[in-house]
Amino acid sequence: MDLDAQLDREVTIEGTAENGAAGAIVRVVDRTPIYVDGLARWNCAAGTAVRVTGVLRKRAGDRVVDDRGQHRHGIPSARYVLEGPHTIATPVR
Repeated sequence: MDLDAQLDREVTIEGTAENGAAGAIVRVVDRTPIYVDGLARWNCAAGTAVRVTGVLRKRAGDRVVDDRGQHRHGIPSARYVLEGPHTIATPVR
């Protein structure tokens, strides 16, 4: 799936449920992580195949170094996010 071609549309993403430091993600077949907006952690076991539906967005990276050169938490690169997920963690069989 060409993720950039699907931006700003409702999509269904299939992949592997994983818990990242910045929240729950679905890792798709090409290993790209897609964050699930508003979901801090998966309730299912990591590694479970899932299907999630929501609007696909691409967010800019966070500013992780302040004006004094101190590092902060955040994601420095652009990332994909499923906003308004309404079908979450449907097991893929």
